[in-house]
Amino acid sequence: MALADLRATLVAGLTRAFGQSDFGSTLIEDAAQEALVRIVDRIQSFRGDSRFVTWAMAIATRAMLSHLRRAHWKNVSLDEMAAAGLIPPLAAVVSNDENLDRLRLLEVVRTSIENDLTERQRQTIQAELAGVPPEVIAERIGTNRNAVYKLVHDARARLRRAILAAGWTETSVRSVLKGFDTHG
Repeated sequence: MALADLRATLVAGLTRAFGQSDFGSTLIEDAAQEALVRIVDRIQSFRGDSRFVTWAMAIATRAMLSHLRRAHWKNVSLDEMAAAGLIPPLAAVVSNDENLDRLRLLEVVRTSIENDLTERQRQTIQAELAGVPPEVIAERIGTNRNAVYKLVHDARARLRRAILAAGWTETSVRSVLKGFDTHG
């Protein structure tokens, strides 16, 4: 009985927050159901810092946002993204004296991505940089989320080795990238 009441509260809250007409009741129902599973699994982590319903609604909201991200990327092929220019170019930096070090660093990264990564690592890291959720990347390349994390981890390790081999230090990389907004 308590779970049914909580589920109804979550559905009502998600409907108010996201608007049923925009996303349909099925997506909201799915998010509420997923939230209930998470809540039951994590009930022991509830510390009482807020009301229980507030805590539960935060979990439901995150579940809904995950569903929306997956729905957004559902029918998008990683190859189509690259062809359409949706995967950001690595060298999209204005060339001037202030950016010379950034350009040199990005050239090391670009060269490493082209030469040191496997095709699957390259595809995965580029999709991640474009903001594609790991679940969607996994689905597109026919694997699971853990394998995507491993691909990204291994790709980052190779990129790091290439950057260090090119004479960069971790401090110099941080200095060059300090204040650099890759999304703007």
